[in-house]
Amino acid sequence: MARRFFTAFILLLLGLSAVTAFGQNVPGVPLIPGDELDSLSSVLAVNPREIDLGALGPGEEAKGTFYLKNVGPGYPEWFAEGPKGWKLSESQNLSGLIGQTPEPLRIHLVYVREVGTSKNRSCSLILRLEAGGDAATLRREVPVGDLREEIRVNYYGGTISVFFNVRLVEMASVPLLEVEPLRMDFGTIRPGELITKKILLKNRGRESLKWKAGVAGTRGMPATAPPPVGRYVSFRHETAVTGPYTLTGQIREDLELAGTWAEEGGYPSGQGEQNTLRYRFTGTGIRLYFWKSPDGAPFSVFLDEQFTDVIDGFSERRERAEVLIADAQPDGPHLFTIVNGGGKVTLEGVQLLGKPIQRGPRGWISVFPDSGFTTRETDYINVALNTRQLAPGIYGDHVLFLTNGGEADVEVFLEVVAETTPRFLDVHRYLAGSDYLYTTNPQAEATRIHVKGYRHTGIAFRLFAPGTPGTTDFFRWFNPSKGDHFYSYDPKGGKPLPGYLFEGSIGNIGTSRLTGTRELYRWFNPTINGHFYTTEQGGEGITKKGYRFDGIAGFVR
Repeated sequence: MARRFFTAFILLLLGLSAVTAFGQNVPGVPLIPGDELDSLSSVLAVNPREIDLGALGPGEEAKGTFYLKNVGPGYPEWFAEGPKGWKLSESQNLSGLIGQTPEPLRIHLVYVREVGTSKNRSCSLILRLEAGGDAATLRREVPVGDLREEIRVNYYGGTISVFFNVRLVEMASVPLLEVEPLRMDFGTIRPGELITKKILLKNRGRESLKWKAGVAGTRGMPATAPPPVGRYVSFRHETAVTGPYTLTGQIREDLELAGTWAEEGGYPSGQGEQNTLRYRFTGTGIRLYFWKSPDGAPFSVFLDEQFTDVIDGFSERRERAEVLIADAQPDGPHLFTIVNGGGKVTLEGVQLLGKPIQRGPRGWISVFPDSGFTTRETDYINVALNTRQLAPGIYGDHVLFLTNGGEADVEVFLEVVAETTPRFLDVHRYLAGSDYLYTTNPQAEATRIHVKGYRHTGIAFRLFAPGTPGTTDFFRWFNPSKGDHFYSYDPKGGKPLPGYLFEGSIGNIGTSRLTGTRELYRWFNPTINGHFYTTEQGGEGITKKGYRFDGIAGFVR
């Protein structure tokens, strides 16, 4: 009996020593006799002990709140542990002091997207815990189905667990609208032309999505919409392909890339510190549109070679972002530069400020179909612009989507230029073996491209339309025995071409440097008697394949 009493007494002294040491770290709580004993008797209570978040599908979120309270004396310190198997985004922990006033512990669960195959479907989840002004973010991928997770709250007197339940489903429980893109750049065209592009409409929910689309002021649409404030320029390829991002179309005139840029959904995506983008524009300011992601990191932006800001590209989930780089600048030419950090950055485009945006006459924008029902399929909505009544200038408007699963506002931009403006032709590059085929009309050569097995590698450069002052025909020859194409503005090729068959002109090229043009370099491989053409002075790495520099073929856009 005496031995048991002595043992208990020793344990009590050790406990009081530990409580005293712990209490010295509690700010704002006076150390008066008896506080140590109060800490030993602290008991943490929580209400509720379990929260049911219901059903959750891709793109949906759910929130819940637990309330912590000390039902004993004192102000015990506590800290929370995230569920097992979840990865903490940063070294963040929730902790604090708790008294008799209930303190909230909030949970925010986000079903980011589905991952995996149809036979092995999983969910990408983000869990955010918030308490006492602090927050911790965790990530995990789990199978579709029921999920029950435990959050442990530790304090000096013990541990208490709370739980949340959720039923993860492959589709959202209600209709959920998704449209892409949210901004449309129709480029630069001449008066009288008709141009059409498509908007992708998807339903991310299980129930049918009922939708209608149109321009403000038309039947069933709001009477007005806010006017666009700047000209939008997209960096997106018209036909998204997997692989390196290459400059195509009109954007080639103003955009320069250095480093390794891949293509993500048609947009340039760079990862690593050697990636640089330079964009030349005219106006008084510029706004950048991009995507943040878990792989994102800070990147630097410059205007006219002067450092402007560091932009954070990180987010717990992939999401659109925009930032105003500069405004109120002198109206004139400027150079906008992005220098990537160590993370990933995916760029959508820019908005140019300082040029007036006009609205076209009623009916200049047509939307078809303009209503329907969508379940799990993807619908393609055509947006057609008729420039017959448009004077030269920049035009913008909105195509609105009203649905039982949300609303969307797609901005539409177009620049109409006078007939005197030179026209340019995209030159498509195809490759079969070691033969490079360049053409401005792949539709007319579709049979040849298919039969010979040519593979499209992108837009190589731009030629001028026939009749453009200061330019002449750019001719093409083909040698069937060597399997090689040769190009020159000299009608005789500029050198002997035995075995080569004349194939005509593919467009016009500058014989001297014109405004906005660049050199078109020719490279030759003596081993295979092959020719290669590019505007890159380094030859796009072609020297590694045995090619050597063979002169300037002319000047192109």
